[in-house]
Amino acid sequence: MSMLFQDLRQSLRALIRAPGYTLIAVATLALGIGATTAIYTVLEKVALDPLPYPEADRLVRLANLVPGVGEGARWDLSMAQYFFYGEHAGAIEAIGAYRMGGANLDGPDGAVRGLAAEVSAGTLRLLGARAILGRLIEEADDEPGGPDVAVISHGYWQSRFGGDPNVIGKTVRLNEQPHEVIGVMAPGVELPGAAGLPSGIRADVWVPMKLNPAGPFYNNHVIPMMARLAPGATVEQAQAELDRLRARLPETFPKAYSQAFFDRFGFRTVVQPLKAYVVGDLAKNLWILFGAVGLVLLIAAANVANLFLVRTEGRRRELTIRAALGASRLAIARHYLAESLLLALTGGALALLLGFGGVRWLTSIAPDTLPRLDAIRIDGSVLLFALGISIVVACALAATAALRHGDVRGTATLAEGGRTTTVGRERQHVRSTLVASQVALALVLVVGAGLLLESFRRLRAVDPGFDPEGALKVELFVPNVRYPDSYAKWQFFAQLLERVRTLPGVTAAGISTHVPLTGGYGCTAQTFEDRAVHDRLGEIGWTTCADQVHASPGALEALGIPLRRGRFLTEADHANPSAAAVVVSEAFAERFWPGEDPIGKRIAPSDSPYRPYFEVVGVVGDVYANSVTDEPAIAVYYPMVPPPETPGFWYGGVSLVVRTATSSPIALLPAIRRAVEELDPGIPIANAEELETIVARSMSRLSFTLALIALAAGIALALAAIGLYGVISYIVTRRTGEIGVRIALGAQPRQVERLVVGDALRLVAIGLAVGVAGALVVTRLLRGFLYGVEPTHPLAYLAAATLLAAVATAASWVPARRAAKVDPMMALRVE
Repeated sequence: MSMLFQDLRQSLRALIRAPGYTLIAVATLALGIGATTAIYTVLEKVALDPLPYPEADRLVRLANLVPGVGEGARWDLSMAQYFFYGEHAGAIEAIGAYRMGGANLDGPDGAVRGLAAEVSAGTLRLLGARAILGRLIEEADDEPGGPDVAVISHGYWQSRFGGDPNVIGKTVRLNEQPHEVIGVMAPGVELPGAAGLPSGIRADVWVPMKLNPAGPFYNNHVIPMMARLAPGATVEQAQAELDRLRARLPETFPKAYSQAFFDRFGFRTVVQPLKAYVVGDLAKNLWILFGAVGLVLLIAAANVANLFLVRTEGRRRELTIRAALGASRLAIARHYLAESLLLALTGGALALLLGFGGVRWLTSIAPDTLPRLDAIRIDGSVLLFALGISIVVACALAATAALRHGDVRGTATLAEGGRTTTVGRERQHVRSTLVASQVALALVLVVGAGLLLESFRRLRAVDPGFDPEGALKVELFVPNVRYPDSYAKWQFFAQLLERVRTLPGVTAAGISTHVPLTGGYGCTAQTFEDRAVHDRLGEIGWTTCADQVHASPGALEALGIPLRRGRFLTEADHANPSAAAVVVSEAFAERFWPGEDPIGKRIAPSDSPYRPYFEVVGVVGDVYANSVTDEPAIAVYYPMVPPPETPGFWYGGVSLVVRTATSSPIALLPAIRRAVEELDPGIPIANAEELETIVARSMSRLSFTLALIALAAGIALALAAIGLYGVISYIVTRRTGEIGVRIALGAQPRQVERLVVGDALRLVAIGLAVGVAGALVVTRLLRGFLYGVEPTHPLAYLAAATLLAAVATAASWVPARRAAKVDPMMALRVE
């Protein structure tokens, strides 16, 4: 070790004497290690670290697969399943039910919109929750008919009660219903969110769910559930046990389940590790991004390896003298290792600074569906990763130099006096191989970026089915206590719309229960007056399920959904609800009445026994529920009020959609808030955003990936160009004598330039050939990101190869011009 420290001191002095080489090598390594560290930080926190729950490896998510409803259709569990599985499944130690939803809460200045979680008593134990004041929800609180109690979050305790230590026993109003505060939750407790949805859901208020073990039980699957496996039990054992229990549901709950239902829909309960449920395919995507920056690191390392070899060759006389004075091959190798360690560790330290900035940038552009976004930070494990990467790079650099120059033959080199007229073929072959490898790796990244860019272009070109420009949506939550039915709610909405439509710049306004590209459309069975529709659907195995939306007059116009046939819903349809009018989408009409005119057809929501049917009065364009990469929503738009003498509609929060003639519709938000407060100050508004923001967010996953891979491709392209420039410059320097002879014998400057550029392009051609083969294999991993583009899209390969060839030509032109200006007399005099 003392000898190694001595070598480190000598190497440090040598690197200080070569500042240009040192700065370039350190900066190149810092770029590669820093990018890799930043992506690894995200990968570790999202995909590698366990979920923030006790015994997280034993936690699972329960769900029902129903392929008969649609491909990939999943339902939550029913109340019957909750009690039956919890009592009879031996492979499950504990089961927890929960529901999360928006709620109107008391705020310091009036009603505010927050999040409320209904949970069974066991759910909080699964989450590892603890109370810092009072207690948590217990089994006695969870019994039907029990008192209305609540546990409040630490954040809500601070904002609503100012951190009052005497908060226990006070009252909080949840949707205008009083609940006694029994505890304050410790910070950080969150419910698991599904992959693709905002995760780490932290409620403001937690209340008992109060499921009744006596029923009644229905075929109603709306309760998310998680469970903890029994000690020693596996997911496979739990799955086999639930398969057996699921088969007993019809005999245990005959009013809720039947074997015919199972056969028709393929109904099956599945057990999924909770980590897989939360992360989904995001783990695979992050590994792909990590692989992309790994290629950047390889290119950076190859670049520095070339510089290292050039420097070692330039110091060959010095090393020969060391050998002549008794230095062994091990001592020479230790010298290489000392210098490479100094370069790599310095680059790694600088990489951490870049990594801190990179992580901050990544979290700022990451979609809100990225799990554990607030936990992504550089910590001790990331520091160890950066250190490990730096040491591996240092060892690789030292090994490369030791293999090429470890056996220093002093006599020949000393006899040469340290001069040479040509570059050794074997040594040049190594450097050329490194450059060709850089080009090949850069091509893989540039092709991937090109494919993603073309996907993004095509995705942006897809018509979302509505016009987002100049439109704003604001969510409203009308309490059921004071607005108990559809008619009462509509009276409030009608007055609000009347006020909003008079605001300056407003061209259309309406209320809708759903907004395109925000999800939550659901699937509700429809009844058709023409029984032939049911018969035809039964023959082909389709359901009458459709995306049921309730919309006011002006809602579809405010959203910018085009009318294809007939008319929109009007004020008359709401003033005279007995007319029972309905509007459907083109996808709805094509699914249920293919080749027929839907106008005048009659339908009703669900299989309810009441009539009248609603008459189809219009057909509108298709929109998308979650993403334009999915199939269009099979949408049916009912009015906000039902016909008289009917049970009415149930809906919770709604969206007020406003279309304006201004370029910044969000500027109307204060006026909209005043309009709501003038009518009812107890109704909060929330989640105001422009429709253009919604469209952009729906593409955030692809744009996030595109930004990262495009950045990696840009860095790789720059490093490949720098590496090529460095090698060609060195070759020109070493071949100065040869070039001088050529010029002395009559070679023209253009001939010399073509010679140098031709040598460079031969290296590039080899790299491109290898890179194309590699890209054909690697880009298949991007298939899940691509939209309308195949991984073998020829234009992406052609464009990437052309770009790399152009950059290589430019990189080699400068040394080529310098070679063409060599003075033959000066070159020969030096030799």
